[in-house]
Formats: sequence, C-alpha cells, structure tokens
Amino acid sequence: MTDENSFPDKILKKLPTGFADDANSLSKEELKNTIYQSEANVYTIDKEKEDDHKLNGAKDLIKELSAPYREAKSAQMAKIRYCLWLLETKGENFGGTSE
Repeated sequence: MTDENSFPDKILKKLPTGFADDANSLSKEELKNTIYQSEANVYTIDKEKEDDHKLNGAKDLIKELSAPYREAKSAQMAKIRYCLWLLETKGENFGGTSE
C-alpha cells in the first residue's frame, strides 16, 4: 500500500541529483519562483526543439519512410470495418460494448 503523503518514486527518479534535498528547505515563495523558472525553461526547450532543423528533418524522413506502412495498415483497417459493416447488415450482432 502506498502512503498518500509520499511523492511518486517514478517522478522522483527524474529529478536532478540533490534537487529534492535543496527544494525541501525552500520557502513557499522560493518554491513558486522555482516553478516559474522551470516553466520558463520548458518554454525555451520547446522553442529550441521547434527550431531544430536537423530534428525536424529526421521527423519528416520518418514520416516519409513510414507512409507505405501507414497506408497499408489503413487499407487493412478499412477492409475490416467494411466487412464488419457487411456482417452487421446481414444480421450479425456485435454486442455493442466497447470493452
């Protein structure tokens, strides 16, 4: 059973070394400033990621190379949906649950 007052280990492991110890001693105002600075850093990181031509080129290449697979899968899914529709028009009942 987990303690309601404990911080999730999954997130704790992502913190920089020593951050939790340092943050534990901060005042409310200092914690708010840390949040503000971290949000500003996230904004900068996202902006730099958007402007990364090499990364965007790689994404475009992946999109281009995977297109035939997406199209083939899409065609197979369309065939399945059409066959299911035909079965339904011929009286097949699929139960109507989404599970």
